[in-house]
Amino acid sequence: FSAARSLIRSLLTHCPIHRLFPLWPFLIALSFALRLYHLDAQPIWWDEAISIRLATSSLPDLLTDRAAHVHPPLYFLLLKAWVTLAGSTAFSARFLSAWFNTLLVPAVYAFGHRWLGRRAGAWAALLVAISPLYVVYAQEARAYALLPLVYLALLDRVERVRARACSPTRRDWLLLGLAEAIGLYLHYVFLLAVVYTNLLLLPALARRRRWGGWLGSVALVGLLLLPWAVAVALHWPAVLADAGVDAPFVEPVPLEYFVRLLWTFQWSGLTGAPGHPPIRWTATALAASLLAGIVALAGRKETRGEALRLLGHWLGPLTGALLLWQLKPLSHPRYVALFAVALFILVAYLLNHLGRRRATAPLAALLGLAVLAVTLTSLHAYFANPRFAKDDTQGVAAALSAHAASGDLILVPPEDWSVPYYYNGPAQVAMVWPDEAWDRLGGLTHAGQTAYQVDYYRATRDPGGLLSFGLEAAGSLVDRWGFKGLFVRVYRLERPVGPPAPGPVAARFGPLELSGVWAEQGAPADTALSLALRWRLAEPTDGRLRVGLRLRDDEGWAWTATDDWLLDPRGNPTDRWDVGQEVTTYHLLPLPPGTPPLTYTLTVGVYWVEGEEAHPLDLLDEAGNPQGQSLELRTVSLGQPLGLEADPYGLADRVPLWEAPVEMGDGLILTGASLDRATVAPGQPLFVTLRWRGQDGSRPYVAALSLVQRDMPLVVVPGPIGGRYPIDRWSAGQTVVEHRRLVVPPAATDGPAAVVLQVGDRRVELGTVAISAAEHRFEPPPMGHAFRFRFGDVAELLGYDLTSTEVTASEPVTITLYWRALEGAARADYTVFTHILAEDGRLVGQHDGPPAGGARPTPGWVPGEVIVDRHVMTFREPYAGIARIEIGLYDLVTMERVPAETGATFILLPTALTVEQP
Repeated sequence: FSAARSLIRSLLTHCPIHRLFPLWPFLIALSFALRLYHLDAQPIWWDEAISIRLATSSLPDLLTDRAAHVHPPLYFLLLKAWVTLAGSTAFSARFLSAWFNTLLVPAVYAFGHRWLGRRAGAWAALLVAISPLYVVYAQEARAYALLPLVYLALLDRVERVRARACSPTRRDWLLLGLAEAIGLYLHYVFLLAVVYTNLLLLPALARRRRWGGWLGSVALVGLLLLPWAVAVALHWPAVLADAGVDAPFVEPVPLEYFVRLLWTFQWSGLTGAPGHPPIRWTATALAASLLAGIVALAGRKETRGEALRLLGHWLGPLTGALLLWQLKPLSHPRYVALFAVALFILVAYLLNHLGRRRATAPLAALLGLAVLAVTLTSLHAYFANPRFAKDDTQGVAAALSAHAASGDLILVPPEDWSVPYYYNGPAQVAMVWPDEAWDRLGGLTHAGQTAYQVDYYRATRDPGGLLSFGLEAAGSLVDRWGFKGLFVRVYRLERPVGPPAPGPVAARFGPLELSGVWAEQGAPADTALSLALRWRLAEPTDGRLRVGLRLRDDEGWAWTATDDWLLDPRGNPTDRWDVGQEVTTYHLLPLPPGTPPLTYTLTVGVYWVEGEEAHPLDLLDEAGNPQGQSLELRTVSLGQPLGLEADPYGLADRVPLWEAPVEMGDGLILTGASLDRATVAPGQPLFVTLRWRGQDGSRPYVAALSLVQRDMPLVVVPGPIGGRYPIDRWSAGQTVVEHRRLVVPPAATDGPAAVVLQVGDRRVELGTVAISAAEHRFEPPPMGHAFRFRFGDVAELLGYDLTSTEVTASEPVTITLYWRALEGAARADYTVFTHILAEDGRLVGQHDGPPAGGARPTPGWVPGEVIVDRHVMTFREPYAGIARIEIGLYDLVTMERVPAETGATFILLPTALTVEQP
């Protein structure tokens, strides 16, 4: 306490440095204590587990492993020597980093004392001692705590060589080369420091034309790095894969975000700092005061050169980091944290010189307070805020130890040794790469086994979902455990995992051919449906395609759906596939709890995304003509549900549970209900979802669903509860979800309407909707082209308007159709198609959609009324020449066209389009 009081008094009163010097034991002790505080409290995470794994491996295994990875071996060799003596516990493995980083405090003082004066050196040592960045990374078993020490040594060597530019000694050049080689053997990012410091030397050397010593140091570095360079060259593809240089879904980091992240990170050591307001605000205040201080010192001749030189030591290597982030956007900001030591020295220099003048002393005080504020908020966030805790690998291992038994299987991500570091239970732990999954999983799994799959929220080593597919296809996901940063899927296996055998199918979506499909039969209705698709790229594409899968019942209701990227085994999307390449993709369709165990139809569609808009590809026939945008793949039958207590796929909340369930009959309880929309127009369907629970002795019931407006029922739809899955097939306590459809009649008027369910004399209101009724028009408006043509008893085309008959293929073509409703319009929900045909009859543009963009569906048409129907047609391909427009209607469910009065299923409009080159 006496030492601390003396330090504070000395700093506040600007005392001579000799009164501070005796407090070095205190500064070093403070630094050491901060770095040892809760040293083993955080779990060992992915990178640290790799370090410990390598340190406990044999020397040949260590060197072989590092040769195939981007990180060089020196730190791991040091750690190996250390853990051989001290053990591989979390505390001892991290202690090496804490020790090296503590040595940075006296090293910074020595550097500052030599080149800036004792007082600036003392300030720099204090800033380093309390730096949250160095506290955080001194508590990791990685090289990042050691790198600043080597960078400081390199800067010191460079300053010595520059100071002796006339006659640097061989020793100077030797030590310079050794510092560079050590840094490069610690981490590849140290190359930025080597490039920057050598650029500093070149002007002085060029003036004196003495290159021998410098060339000798470069040759020494090259000679020392030669063994490692050869090893990396021999494993270059593996190194590139490890570096993630060509990762397909990684975008370059925006400059603004990069700067903001890097700034807050250098003061906090936390990547989440920009999203934490206390750190963000204090770091912003620090940036403003630091900029003001640099401007103040740059305006004075006696301090300008030193301030700019120190600024260069910090920003120079960071400029190269901009290129690093463009080449490898997945790079972590800790990679360039070693250069922050120059930032702390710069701030120390500012505090020292700003505090000496009365005019700038307030600025020095603001700068000091900002540093103190960001330091305290960052340390508090790191030590006390769970948001900044490391991934809870220790918690995962504890849960697995409590549940996994002998004979069970635990799958952890390849190269992730963090959970195995903590797990000591009887179950087998395995790492399986997706490209070896079928060979390895078959030997690892057996019937009756429980398999636990560990994965991360933010990233996965299985982007195509092959492992999850294989486990689900061989059994069922029965539970899911969530932890900080990662989760565990629990599977109950019914058979060994084996590869699917897709059956033949022939379909084409644009450039992509679907040649095979395998769909699981008999999957329990409360788990997931497994599906494998075999694709072939028929022609090059620059689009990254996705697949949409839907499971529909006989009435067209989609019970579950999934949308996945189409990826090859290496995780590459379709724009990186080779023409002719065949790829099998793996998909899971989670089944919501309450799905009836019935037969369903599986449909598939392919699309690409631009911004937030999806663009579906046409399903093409053999002649290349569009046949819609989805394909019915298979019918699949679901088995009886397992009755899981857990909801591993998180789908139960699709139908919110009521706080007070309603008993609708003996042993029949309605536990929830939902409406699919809040506003509905005449003719539009309203889907009502009911969530039931049956009890022992439940008997069949008939329920009437009605839409009531002003105490008068607009429509009543009776039907047995459960539909195709009647109550007498339910098991006791089983949850069953039922979908019902109400169509608002054409005569409905504006205003609210209640949705009511009645079983016997028990009645419950499920919710209300607002009916928005359009005005019915029976007189046709003026139109540019009168043209009468009848489509069965559904509609009569009265005429049309075209915005222009001279267009280009780069712009849309708008057509407005005028229909008169006939008696059969309400029989189905019809879709209007408007096609642009080339002179040879080829489809070159189109728009398919419900009348009036869905505002006037045909079930809401009143016979005799006139409907104004606008369509915007776009060209599917470049085209120039004469074109015609084809019009027709089809049933959206059956895809059958409405026959025209001529017997055809379409009509060609008499007006021709002239399509010109854009």
